[in-house]
Amino acid sequence: MQLKDNYKILPFILIFFSLFSFFLGFYLDENSAGGGGYLGDWAIAWPNLQLILNNDTLTAINHEDYYSNRTPLLYMLHKVFNPFAASEIGYRRSVFLISLTVPALFYFCLKQKFKKEDNLLLLLAASTIFLSPYYRTSSFWGLEENYGLICLFCSFLFLNYFLKNKNESSYIIYVQLFFSIFFSSLCVYFDLKLLIIPIICFLKIITSEKKIKLKVFSIFSYFLLSLPYIYLIILWGSLFAPKVEEARNFGEQIYIGHVGYAATIIAFYLLPFLLFKGKDLISLIKNFFLKKENFYLILLFVIYIFYLLISSIFFDHNSLDVETSLGKGFAHKLSFILFKNNTISREIFIYFLFLISWIIILIFIYKNIKDSLILLYFFLISVVTFPILQEYFDPLIFVMIFTFFNSKLFISYKNTIILFFYLSIFLAISNIYYYNLLN
Repeated sequence: MQLKDNYKILPFILIFFSLFSFFLGFYLDENSAGGGGYLGDWAIAWPNLQLILNNDTLTAINHEDYYSNRTPLLYMLHKVFNPFAASEIGYRRSVFLISLTVPALFYFCLKQKFKKEDNLLLLLAASTIFLSPYYRTSSFWGLEENYGLICLFCSFLFLNYFLKNKNESSYIIYVQLFFSIFFSSLCVYFDLKLLIIPIICFLKIITSEKKIKLKVFSIFSYFLLSLPYIYLIILWGSLFAPKVEEARNFGEQIYIGHVGYAATIIAFYLLPFLLFKGKDLISLIKNFFLKKENFYLILLFVIYIFYLLISSIFFDHNSLDVETSLGKGFAHKLSFILFKNNTISREIFIYFLFLISWIIILIFIYKNIKDSLILLYFFLISVVTFPILQEYFDPLIFVMIFTFFNSKLFISYKNTIILFFYLSIFLAISNIYYYNLLN
């Protein structure tokens, strides 16, 4: 679609604003996610890098002080390829520059998926990632998250190149397939929760109409690329480094209350995308409530909320009144801002947000089994993870919506502008919140 010339100026201004704010945030040592700063996650990332730089690989990854829920691959790559990794500012600047590839790759993915849309709108949509507090904090403070995003976008690009290539006798199709497998496998090495990416890629390859030899090649390649991680698990005796496993106890306990908090975080990112569904929002909501089966799904979640309420009253499980508890996303923090120590009001507010968030999710994924399964994956991850943090979903959820989600989206001038301002407001509030909290 073509934009009228007199409307083009605003997208240009917003794109410039997002890019300028990104460089300004680095210059000002912004900490919009709370985990930045020299006393934040940097105090973990920098010692990890030092272990890799100053020891051989086997000694470093077995060191008792290595603390990360990710593999040491990114630190090893910096050791080999980054001549500036030895100094703090050099390393931070390097990660900042590497992170600039994320919006560029995001744009190419959008261009591949939305071929008929205006380039300016796609650039504006891609620039929204500059507004993610967690992408920004990771970029500014040398953290680990953005490498997984780079591999996610590369996986999407090469997977679609492969699926659309009709010449199955050419070596090019094997190159496309291999890089799809390679980058989707790297997603797991850079961030374990991105296991969903190789799962999606593998299923798309196996269920495609490509020749059987290409599918056998993919199975063999995924197996080979999994071997280093399998070796690492054997070496550590768990999915994570021993120091992390001792602190997190991943999978040893089920946190049922996290389903509600995960719902609020996921719904937060799905909400503006209801405008991208093609129909007007009122019609979308009306059609949803006209279907009887949707009320059963809502009722199921109401039963879940009653379970949380009863557990909180009689067994003190899933208690919502602990201000010092980590994470739980914006809903938990907002409840304290609005109600402070009024526990009953806080519980009513949070349970209400749980229910509204669940309805938003149901409206978005209505009759879309593939997207439902992707979100089910994130819910399952949430119940075995402590603490549950909003950074586990940001910017991953809205990136997945634009790429691997199956829902058909309609990008328009109005929708993209609304999305941009929605995320801008969130970024501004995050900066204000953490500035007041940490200063």
